Amino acid sequence: MRILVTGLCTLHWGRLEHGNVGNYYIIVPFFRELHRTFPGAEIVTTLQLTEEFCLKENITLLPLDYYYAWNENDLSNAYRDYAIAEIYNQTGQLVERSQFIDEIIKSDLVINFSGDMWGDNSASMGHKRFLVDLLKNRTAQLIGKPVAMIASSPGPVTEVETLDFAKLVYSNYLLVANREPESQIILKKAGFNMLHTVDFACPAFLFDSSCYPEQTAFSPIYEREGLIGGDRNNVGIIMSGYIMPDGEFNTWPRGDHEYIEYAEVVEYIVNTLGARVVLMSHSNGFELPPNFKRTHWRDYKINNQLWDVVKSRGIADMKHVHKIDSLYYPWEIHAIIGKLDMLFTGRVHAAVAGLAQKIPTVAIEYKNGPLSHKMHGFLKLAHLEEYVLPRHDFGIIPLVKKCYDNMDEIRNQLSQIIPEVQDRARAGFDALRPLVANSTKKD
Repeated sequence: MRILVTGLCTLHWGRLEHGNVGNYYIIVPFFRELHRTFPGAEIVTTLQLTEEFCLKENITLLPLDYYYAWNENDLSNAYRDYAIAEIYNQTGQLVERSQFIDEIIKSDLVINFSGDMWGDNSASMGHKRFLVDLLKNRTAQLIGKPVAMIASSPGPVTEVETLDFAKLVYSNYLLVANREPESQIILKKAGFNMLHTVDFACPAFLFDSSCYPEQTAFSPIYEREGLIGGDRNNVGIIMSGYIMPDGEFNTWPRGDHEYIEYAEVVEYIVNTLGARVVLMSHSNGFELPPNFKRTHWRDYKINNQLWDVVKSRGIADMKHVHKIDSLYYPWEIHAIIGKLDMLFTGRVHAAVAGLAQKIPTVAIEYKNGPLSHKMHGFLKLAHLEEYVLPRHDFGIIPLVKKCYDNMDEIRNQLSQIIPEVQDRARAGFDALRPLVANSTKKD
């Protein structure tokens, strides 16, 4: 059996493993669950992963330009494949072939893996990127292969040019295995056919110590960051450009005034709650080969400036405000989150890392950029949607207080619920099996 994994998570080399840390939490269990569900299957993908990752997880890498290469031919190539597939669907004849069509023909199952980019959120990811994805998926559907979208948060879709075509493609997925429940609500309101849509859970809930490299020593990390042996609870704060009140997620430089609400949160945690704040980043950067090197990225600069603002205000004792400066791998960051007593985060999959490890978590919806309905959806899975701060709300302190006061109750609740959420994540992959056995050609 052969499985082709493609979709809007097809990004430049390094992005999935060395950029946004949450991506790594997803892709490791994603591919392992595919292997569990289809033992012995060959898995090929346009997702640009490192040779080391592909070897370890038994994946075959396809060239980036089979799907989308950020060049002037991407859209015309997608239209050409679509036209070939239309003719094939009507006549049974392949009048022409392409490398992408050859991959579809060789595959028994085609999976669209697009995260939260399926729809309007892909607008910043390249020219006509969403339309190209729709054309690629429709091509596979017309050729008669079972096509599923899994582990994604589709929507919203509002662009008039693509809306009707998006509804057509969506209705012909044999399965849309959502990773949270809010996406279905959004698409249903927009008139999408939800017949084959089922809410499951994100594979990132399955990321645990079994996904860590062997012989990783965490005790020195915990000691270095003061996470063991202290007399105060550790409250992690994960900033990102998406939760800043002004500008866009990548706006830089920023004025100190933009940090006031968050500085007040730090001061409240230290002075009123009597806890210790741990400022940390949940994204990394990297320099491309041939001189590959991991680096800090935007979130780190935001953390630094918040620390400076808190210090300059002179309200909080800075010995209780710790800033993580070391550059950590995703699994190390995941382990650090697991040692916290509470987490406040503006990164969605940092929230998942906290929830999956039974850490009481307050999550803040994006204040700029794409809608983060998935943030609400993920906490809804854990029955903690009351701890999500809405997009236009900056009343952070009452929510932090509520979470801190109820930490024991929340931990007990997560201990009961998270195993169920993890079962739902696995069930999303199990739901793929019947598609291969019972696949039919759809118009």
